[in-house]
Amino acid sequence: MNPITKKDAREILKNNIVQLTDREEIESAILKRLFPLLQGKSKIITYVPDMQLEVDVLPVIESSPLPRPTGFIEARHSAKWYFPKVETGHRLRFIRPFSFAKGPHGIMEPVGDEEISVEDADLILVPALGFHQDGYRLGRGGGYYDRILASVEVQKKTIGFSFSKFFPVPFLSESHDVKVGKMITEFKIHSFFD
Repeated sequence: MNPITKKDAREILKNNIVQLTDREEIESAILKRLFPLLQGKSKIITYVPDMQLEVDVLPVIESSPLPRPTGFIEARHSAKWYFPKVETGHRLRFIRPFSFAKGPHGIMEPVGDEEISVEDADLILVPALGFHQDGYRLGRGGGYYDRILASVEVQKKTIGFSFSKFFPVPFLSESHDVKVGKMITEFKIHSFFD
């Protein structure tokens, strides 16, 4: 398969992910593969998904302040969960929320006082549109996660999610792109540093 530009890859994925059938069933299978990886982890960075384009990880969060279908997954994980907040200068901070407010990009962001660094987190769940066969993440193009996850030690603690129908994405990776440690589809956990 010939490599495509990131711009083209994003456009193709955005047009096709929204047409995915049986999405709730597929996401449930992805989350069931994730749950064992959460065991023993007490400080986890996660994200508020774009419900159209990203895998919804919120059902596994026991204390999620955002409403989620309760029957979606049988088990929930009680940990300290931290969510991204966009700061000036294209910087992310990760906050443990007591509530949420709409951020500058229209995404719900945490309101709270307790912050964690990516280095101090036990695990980091990252949003993405798709993934390269070597584990490089294809985000929205802002570079927020590429900057904060630049260290290989931090990348090893990351988990991304994709629908198997859209993995791998043959985009042209660049030197600043980051890998995830693991990427989960409904059928398999892919490891990129093992």
